[in-house]
Amino acid sequence: MERLIVWLAATGFVIHLMLIGLAQTVPSLRSGVLSQLDCNFLHAVYTPFSFILFYEVMLLVLALPRSHTSSMGKQYEIISLIVIRRVFKDIGEFSDPANLFAQTETAWMVLTDMLAALVMFALVTLFRRLSQTVTHSKPHLSLARFLAIKKTVAVLLFLVLIVLAIFNVTQWASETLAGSMGQTGEAKNLDYFFFPMFFEFMIFTDVFLLIVSIPFYDRYEYVIRNSGFVISTVLLRLSLSTPKPYDLAIALVAIVYGLCVLGVFSYFTRVIGPFDDTRSVSDDESNGD
Repeated sequence: MERLIVWLAATGFVIHLMLIGLAQTVPSLRSGVLSQLDCNFLHAVYTPFSFILFYEVMLLVLALPRSHTSSMGKQYEIISLIVIRRVFKDIGEFSDPANLFAQTETAWMVLTDMLAALVMFALVTLFRRLSQTVTHSKPHLSLARFLAIKKTVAVLLFLVLIVLAIFNVTQWASETLAGSMGQTGEAKNLDYFFFPMFFEFMIFTDVFLLIVSIPFYDRYEYVIRNSGFVISTVLLRLSLSTPKPYDLAIALVAIVYGLCVLGVFSYFTRVIGPFDDTRSVSDDESNGD
């Protein structure tokens, strides 16, 4: 799968570059089939990042049966990758790269996204480090049933992911073709449907897993942690449909909130844990978290 994604990303990157070069070489094509194509070469970076993002979403789905904390960390990684990919798109908006500081609005968008991506990277690093400090109580029931439920949910979510991707690409292709024929205006952004809808499904998935986990982990700290992660996912979803730069603020609040929830959860398990003789293995060793 990794090789396939690498191949698709590289192929898409080369094709995008060739189309931009063709549009610049033959100006008449800009009013025809390539009318919806942005002719800045930096925009070609958007294509391989799109494949990388899709691969990260697949890894998020595959992480569901392994660990709730790991899947939450994957959501934060996806948001940070969306932001860092947008930096390349923003750079492509410069009409005169030789005179950057005269284009204040575009320069501000680029700097804001760069700073937000860096902060998100640092927060994800802290989140991963905190996840290694957590210990867990033994489940009340066998984890086999719980793991079976999580695997079933992961399979269903994977099918939803494939359907969303196919529908989104088809819709974008039809709008782009219609735009090139002069029937409509500019084609919609490829992400406006896919990522918001996927994060909505993640909200429902997290709530469902929270409910079914109660018979196995009904302790107070688990309910609070999982509920906090659901709130964080809701905020991530809101950030995807909020205009700039408020979307970055909401996404950062979501990650900070999830980080704080995990930090308190980790402290709780280490402080309260010694008084519970069912306390056992670390987060990395717990297959049912």
